Amino acid sequence: MGKVLMTKFEINLFNLYMGEVPLYKSYWLYYVFGNFIISFPLLFASSNIIQKFLFSFSLYLIINMSYYFLTCLGVWKSSQNYTKNKILALLAKFIVVLGFSTTIFELKNIIKIIY
Repeated sequence: MGKVLMTKFEINLFNLYMGEVPLYKSYWLYYVFGNFIISFPLLFASSNIIQKFLFSFSLYLIINMSYYFLTCLGVWKSSQNYTKNKILALLAKFIVVLGFSTTIFELKNIIKIIY
């Protein structure tokens, strides 16, 4: 059988999903900074550009949302494994729930704008 080789990026995402990344890293690096970087192009996307490149934009949106949901799960699981300050773990969970619910409500508006 052939070996399955995973890149460092894939290993990091897998560890994030499993909650094996420290809470500070999963929250600040992946959830805050990573989602900012991956969502940055949305700041410059006008409806004309979106309509012109509808397929590409739809694919980008799927990748963006997949990464966002992965980071939400990663922060949640990391906060469950966090043993130092339970208030920080609870705060991280609260921010994830707040952000996730806001994203679900805004997703309807985004889909309406695009299509």
